[in-house]
Amino acid sequence: MASKALLLFVVLIFLLVIGIEGRILLDNSKSKDGESNDLLRRLGYNVSELTRIGRELSVRNKVDRFSPGGPDPQHHSYPLSSKP
Repeated sequence: MASKALLLFVVLIFLLVIGIEGRILLDNSKSKDGESNDLLRRLGYNVSELTRIGRELSVRNKVDRFSPGGPDPQHHSYPLSSKP
C-alpha cells in the first residue's frame, strides 16, 4: 500500500513539474516579420518608415556580383599530402 501511495505521489509531483515547465503555444498565423514589426512598434519605431528606408538602401546599394571564371575549384581543397 505504501509503495502505491509513493508511486502516486511521484507521478503527481512529476505532472505538477511538467505543468509548470510547459508553456502554451498559441496557434496564431503571424509570421516572424509580423512579430518583429509588433516589437518595433512597441519600442516606438515607425515600422513603415523603416521598411521604406530598407527598400531605398537595397535599391541604392545593389551589388552585381559576377565571377567570370566561375567558382575556384581549389578554394577549399587540400593538397593530397596534407589531408587531415
